[in-house]
Amino acid sequence: MSAIADEAVQTTQTSMRADEALAMAHVRAVKRFYIHLCQYIVVIGALAIINLATAPRHLWFIYPALGWGVGLAFHGLRVFDKIPFLNGDWERRQVEKQLGRKLS
Repeated sequence: MSAIADEAVQTTQTSMRADEALAMAHVRAVKRFYIHLCQYIVVIGALAIINLATAPRHLWFIYPALGWGVGLAFHGLRVFDKIPFLNGDWERRQVEKQLGRKLS
């Protein structure tokens, strides 16, 4: 990237208000969750097909589906602010604590 492009990106980032930055960060987190969900569906689907084609009597694909599914569930709960001690309000309080002032 050129110096002019770097400066333009930096100017854009500094001109963004705190609430806009938080909104952008939340949208990115939601996007990462949906990517994670798609990866889960594709991989577990492939494992299910392999399992059913090779050993249909023993459904071993359920074990990685459950393990990864628990992680995916926690990811979703965190992204959509369903875990009270890790939601947006908590993050805001922590930022205010670090800065020693209220965010505008």
